[in-house]
Amino acid sequence: MNRLSLQIVSCNGARISESISNDSKSEPLYLEYRYLNNIEQNIQISLPKFISHVNYLPNRILDLLEIASYVFCADRYTLRGTINALEYQSWSRSFHFFIKVRDFKFWNTDSVTSKLIETLHFMSGDAQYKFTFLPGHSTPPTSLFDKEEFQVNANEKVNVVLFSGGLDSFAGVIQLLKTSKDQLCLVTHRSQPRSAKTQEQLVNFLNREYPNRIKHYKFLCTLKGKRAKEETQRTRSFLYTSIAYALSHVYSQKRFFVFENGVTSLNFPKREDLFNARASRTTHPKTLGLAEELFSAIEEKAVTIEVPFLWKTKTEIFQLIADFGLKEVIPSTVSCSKTFQNIGDATHCGGCSQCIDRRFAAYASELEDYDESGIYNINFIQNAIEDSTIKTALIDYIRQASDLASWNADYFHDERVNELSDIVDYIPGNDLINKVESIWELCHRHGSQILKAIKRIMQIHDNLLIKFPETSLINLIHDRVYLKPPVESLVKSICSRLDVGIPIAFQRVKPKNENDFNDKVSALINSEKDKYEREHPSIPFALARAIPDHSKYNGGLLIESKYIRDSTTPSKVTEGIAADLTKYPNESYILFVVYDPNRAIVEDDIFKRDIENKRKNRCKIHIIR
Repeated sequence: MNRLSLQIVSCNGARISESISNDSKSEPLYLEYRYLNNIEQNIQISLPKFISHVNYLPNRILDLLEIASYVFCADRYTLRGTINALEYQSWSRSFHFFIKVRDFKFWNTDSVTSKLIETLHFMSGDAQYKFTFLPGHSTPPTSLFDKEEFQVNANEKVNVVLFSGGLDSFAGVIQLLKTSKDQLCLVTHRSQPRSAKTQEQLVNFLNREYPNRIKHYKFLCTLKGKRAKEETQRTRSFLYTSIAYALSHVYSQKRFFVFENGVTSLNFPKREDLFNARASRTTHPKTLGLAEELFSAIEEKAVTIEVPFLWKTKTEIFQLIADFGLKEVIPSTVSCSKTFQNIGDATHCGGCSQCIDRRFAAYASELEDYDESGIYNINFIQNAIEDSTIKTALIDYIRQASDLASWNADYFHDERVNELSDIVDYIPGNDLINKVESIWELCHRHGSQILKAIKRIMQIHDNLLIKFPETSLINLIHDRVYLKPPVESLVKSICSRLDVGIPIAFQRVKPKNENDFNDKVSALINSEKDKYEREHPSIPFALARAIPDHSKYNGGLLIESKYIRDSTTPSKVTEGIAADLTKYPNESYILFVVYDPNRAIVEDDIFKRDIENKRKNRCKIHIIR
């Protein structure tokens, strides 16, 4: 979907304004969880039945749970874009929700709607959210509570905790069980069978180790009858925290716990295109801070979201579990964001950002024997990485870690000043400098730990008698690919393709002229364009002769083709290239592909050096014969 297109969503049978409908180029999306005559039920929402002292939720909290569920389902029904459309704003969508609610006066208040929109906008990175609330929604007292029993005693001292079944949430639950005598209410969202199985297994373990301390609240919210078009699930955090807030209200608690390590929560973009929807902000301090403000408005009292692991790294979470004496439980936790891709007994895809972070942290904490136990679909350490997006994610991850390990606090501040502005107001403390220092220390520790993990990976898996595949992690580390600017990796890929393709294309008949040569170069590059865009999504590139707007390629790659014919001297080619260098933006990287079948260029190094030095490492001459 183009970012400027509008997705209209009707919920609870809400009527869509005709003028709004006419403005949208896409078909409206109708979402309904109720069993009604002549209306298709295309999503499932269920709240367990409260059967003890509390048997109801206030109308506005019921509305919140429905709103969060509808937003989550619309998110999954609405495609952001293809993987090779990552750059710029391709992943930002626009939504207009029409929702019938019970507490119309509350939700129709401008301040409440603004808090809701601001929370979702920042969390999801989407371009726009609009809400039109309509009165008249009602449901029988038990219609949402029809799946299972869940006993609640409002007089109990219960800590409400988000529980995904991942390492962080498991470690957090163990920490609370060991440091208090309170009961815990673990809140999980059930949308996929494998995730539900993982959560059940861990809860069963906790019940055996800590009898009568655990309550498990399972909220079902999923699509019905259709597969999701979009799997990023950026709005899942809003659904998760809304459920937890509802339970904390039931237990007369004004807080609940989110256990996520700080590096994952801050999630600084690993390359320049990973802003907005491309970099997850599900537990970002600002996301949780905005959610606190919305829940406090609903509660009409202050609601607090506790984030005890804000200043911990993933490596330190591994170490914490080891300190608890629970290393053997590590393989039972699931951190993968793409469990739907897993095959056989593997519980992790092995290549998503969460899997990559987990695998490096396991080595950094020297607990890899417990983690590398057959839970991953792929072994990117020694084997070839077939998926170019995984290779890119690995290189980005290591590049960022090496930067964070080497930057001092001042340089970190200068490089991350824009992102820091969204963080410092939403973390504890009054001293701005101390808060920035604490964030830097966290990130610096993470970077140093990942470099330690790389050394350990090489010590364990490298073998001088084995030639590892070019795209294996070991080979990527040997080549120091992560230390090279991303554009140089793209140039290398393009040159490798041309080295093979150009001699074959002109094996029998040489190019008629430079235009003929340009056509062949263009054909060879475009045949691999999707691959290049997946591997290097932040770098726009094009043949220079076909660029309508050079400004789009500032910081990108421009490709010029030169053909040295019998009558063409190297000096003439040099003059032409020198003239071309003045035509293009200084920020762009220029690749000159020079076809010299008759070896008119005698000294390649001198020919290249004289030109490349003029561009100060923003230019490459590649000679093909």
